[in-house]
Amino acid sequence: MTGAASGAGTWAYFSDTEESTGNTIEAGTLDLKVSDDGDGFGDGVSGSWTISNAKPGDSVMTNVSLQNAGSLEADHVEIGFSVDETESDGSTGTNAADTMPSSADGMTEQFKVTVFTYNGTNVLEDLLDANGNGLVDVDDLVTGNDAPLDDLNPPPSANGGTETMTMQFRWAHDDEFDNSVSGTNNDYQGDEFDLTVTYALHQDTSQDL
Repeated sequence: MTGAASGAGTWAYFSDTEESTGNTIEAGTLDLKVSDDGDGFGDGVSGSWTISNAKPGDSVMTNVSLQNAGSLEADHVEIGFSVDETESDGSTGTNAADTMPSSADGMTEQFKVTVFTYNGTNVLEDLLDANGNGLVDVDDLVTGNDAPLDDLNPPPSANGGTETMTMQFRWAHDDEFDNSVSGTNNDYQGDEFDLTVTYALHQDTSQDL
């Protein structure tokens, strides 16, 4: 009798593999350029927001233009402020007229923001007197006003379009303050503060400084 063998085995199947080449994903860019008071666009500006030998009543104004030199459209622009208040080491910072010779703290509360526009919109009217001294000052830009500075129109991408921020602040007079802080100007004779402004170009609504 002839028997039939049976069992389990592994079959070999034909296959053919091809490669598709040239499928490149190139990342787009967000590239924020800044121009201060008509200077050329670059990656940052410095040294332009300075009042030398300042006194109550003096003011400074600047115009900063923002440009997206990248290839991607952005969702929004955010502007942030930080300060460094410094007690002078020179004679004007330690003489008898400086009634608080050991500290420059609070100097930014002396400077009233008188103009703040972005893209032609009056940002100042949306800013809060966060420290409660009776005016919107530079200190208020640093703390307490994230919302109105966090969702500004971005400049369009890659075509040279710009958005412009204009800001002016002035060393306020005593009668402009709440009574709790009036008469403090002498505390800051010879002192100084450095203002740093950060401009962020964001791709998504969720992003924040």
